[in-house]
Amino acid sequence: MAEADSKRRIKYALQLVGWSYENGNQDVLKRDAARVAPSEYRSEMDGSLFCPVCFTNLNRVPKQKEHFSNGREAYFCHLAAYKEIKCDLRSSKPEGKRYETYEEARKAIDDENLVIVDGFIKDKPELPDDAGGEYDETPVEDIDGPISDVPIGRHRGESFKLPSKITTVAGICRNFDENLYKYYYFPNKKYSIRLVDLLHPVEKIQEEDDEPKLYFGTIESTIHLGEHKRPDNIRMTYLKNNQIGVQDFCIKLQDRHQRSHGITDASIGRTVIVYGKVSDNGTGLCFKNLGWGEFALLPRKYDGLLA
Repeated sequence: MAEADSKRRIKYALQLVGWSYENGNQDVLKRDAARVAPSEYRSEMDGSLFCPVCFTNLNRVPKQKEHFSNGREAYFCHLAAYKEIKCDLRSSKPEGKRYETYEEARKAIDDENLVIVDGFIKDKPELPDDAGGEYDETPVEDIDGPISDVPIGRHRGESFKLPSKITTVAGICRNFDENLYKYYYFPNKKYSIRLVDLLHPVEKIQEEDDEPKLYFGTIESTIHLGEHKRPDNIRMTYLKNNQIGVQDFCIKLQDRHQRSHGITDASIGRTVIVYGKVSDNGTGLCFKNLGWGEFALLPRKYDGLLA
């Protein structure tokens, strides 16, 4: 990961006037702080901006301009005064998380800092009678999964038997800002990784990949194929991709399947998150055969977190 990319791992600062790293309660900061993107910074916020992971003070660089002279956007960075405080958001190479003991890993789950994902929901869940709101069609976000043997111990070959979840991408999108810095363990991985480091931009993908991963992309166009616009017809939803040799990149699924997740002719410009494989599609690439819980539109208020 390039240095510029590592800077952008701090997607927002926690802002709370009067709080301090030395004397403040971290639970109070997490509960009461506003989440401020670099673009929302104002000079009067100096001294009240904190890292969402280590909770030490942050500065915005540059302070007075939105961009550097080379066009790069302003970003948040840690203060040198706290360089002895370990924080993996300082690193240009994201690190996976391992745990000293079963008790430490279990506490991370109980504190909602670690999510063990056994899989994603494949089939549409039955809707309760009182379903409503933005996630009408995906009210079931987490189902208790099996106790999983997870290789996240500190020592080589050490694993812990921990409770897992079978979840949906929509569940990850809900409270996305809070989830962004949680650790997730995905199936068949060697360790848990922060969600911010698990997300791959579709814009930069240039070849097939048989290993399922978490991707995000911007919808550029979407077409309901077929003369009579039947629900079972294929809808081709094209995502932004600027790689040489990739003619196009799409989500290729039935219209009813996409529409029930909110993807319609009016979805241009929205961000979609997908867990799946990248497959060949003629002269382009695509996501296909996605399960019910394997894709979702990101609520608009979080778009800036993936810029």
